[in-house]
Amino acid sequence: MLRRTDPTLPLHPSRGTILRARIFALLQFSLVFWACIYFALIAVTGHTWFRSLAFGFALLFALWLVLGSLFSDNEPIPIPDTWLWAPIAAWVGWSAASYFWSVHPAYTKAEIGTEIGWGVATATIFYVAARSAVAFRALVTMAALTGAFLALVAIHGILAGGGIDPEKLLQPQHGGVGAFSTFIALLLPLLPLLLAPRPIGYGTGPLPMAGFIALFALLLVAARVTENRMIWLALAAGFVTAAALAAWRWRGRLARAPLRWTATVAALLLLVGVLFVDATVQRAKTDHRADTTLAQAIKDDPRFALWRHSFERIAQRPWAGFGFGKSILRTELQGELGDPMLAHAHNLFVSQWLQTGAIGVLALCAMFLAFAWRYAAFMRSPDGTLAAIGIVGLVMLATFIVKNLTDDFLIRPTSKEFWALNALLVGYGLRLQRARMASPAVATATRGAIRARSFSR
Repeated sequence: MLRRTDPTLPLHPSRGTILRARIFALLQFSLVFWACIYFALIAVTGHTWFRSLAFGFALLFALWLVLGSLFSDNEPIPIPDTWLWAPIAAWVGWSAASYFWSVHPAYTKAEIGTEIGWGVATATIFYVAARSAVAFRALVTMAALTGAFLALVAIHGILAGGGIDPEKLLQPQHGGVGAFSTFIALLLPLLPLLLAPRPIGYGTGPLPMAGFIALFALLLVAARVTENRMIWLALAAGFVTAAALAAWRWRGRLARAPLRWTATVAALLLLVGVLFVDATVQRAKTDHRADTTLAQAIKDDPRFALWRHSFERIAQRPWAGFGFGKSILRTELQGELGDPMLAHAHNLFVSQWLQTGAIGVLALCAMFLAFAWRYAAFMRSPDGTLAAIGIVGLVMLATFIVKNLTDDFLIRPTSKEFWALNALLVGYGLRLQRARMASPAVATATRGAIRARSFSR
């Protein structure tokens, strides 16, 4: 008879190990729960106390799990690639350092805490929360439901308000028209992941597909309600990017059904083109005289004068800028241009140059390129789900950047949404990639490919 100490027998986990595993499982559930609530309350502004409560709990559980992975037997948390976190750290560090030469140090100090500190903490929460397919699906679902709620509120308010100003309607709900339309630009590329195979998504059955189409249409209607024009150029860029990347990634499917792919893309571009013209004509009627032509309305856009004035200011401090903060020169710009709406540069890159100089712009571009490189690596993966995550990430970057060519919404709720969604995609993508590489079949195939390349040399 074998004794219990025989090394050939399977070892039974101790009570302490089982208890710790249950604690970590509870912590993981709690983190996802509070992260979902926190994201919803980021988007729905005006609930600051509850949002702070959700943020505090989510950050507490995220840090607890990080410490558990470092000092206990909790599941390890993958560390992002150096070439990903280093540009982010460079942008964060340089922006924070601008406090020492800011023309308004108190304002810059407040913005560093609100935008950089809060943004990094938000990214940490969602990076740690994306631990499993179920957690990933829950967070994506919450983002989609939040968008649907805000869209319904906006549509109902406009239809029932009898011509109420969209800016006044959306200001208490999501920071105004520009912020809400930017949220739509971030959210729409994420929706196809809801159709991913279970447990990452809900599959492509009739019910999930109907829900996807309804949500997609709802967000498009809400985007039109905002009367924002740039959202349509951003979505057009997103559709073209998605079509090109998907056609390259799944070349075999494109070859089998080229008409279906091209017809879908053409229909979407035609739709956003019509909506762009319609929104532009509507804005021309509300912002100008009735006889003003569309071309004249675009020509008279005050942003052109603002950008010329911003570059004159940039020339005074081209390398270091005036200090971090979107409205660092609010008083100066408003006084010089005589327009209370022109309180910042209304372009993400010009605004960054004004704040943190050419070095800050280079750091911001490096950060965007690092995200793009990470998503491109996901897209090249043989795993279809991971490739889809990579394409979604690249499209989301494209829509966000194009949307911010006439404004700067890397601030307040939209900046937190940007950090949360990118951290979610990168965090789960890295876990999925490493899980695939750790599987015996993938490891064998990888070794075979390496041997084949070595032999061919």
